Amino acid sequence: MSGRTWTAAALCDWLRAERGVRVGAAWLTELLHRDGFGWKRTRDTLRHKADPVLQQAARAQPEDLRPYGWRRIPA
Repeated sequence: MSGRTWTAAALCDWLRAERGVRVGAAWLTELLHRDGFGWKRTRDTLRHKADPVLQQAARAQPEDLRPYGWRRIPA
């Protein structure tokens, strides 16, 4: 079950298929919360694919020469 994002509904389906246990998603969520489990929204990121050399080169450029992204607006 590791390496995967689980929803309460998906976990209910897995419990039914693998263990023969039928439980509703709302009740399962309640039970998990009682035992101290919570959920956190997942984020899509490409950070793991970033090239550190290119990142360093981009940081070295003066802010006004960066081709895109957020820039400070002079006051």
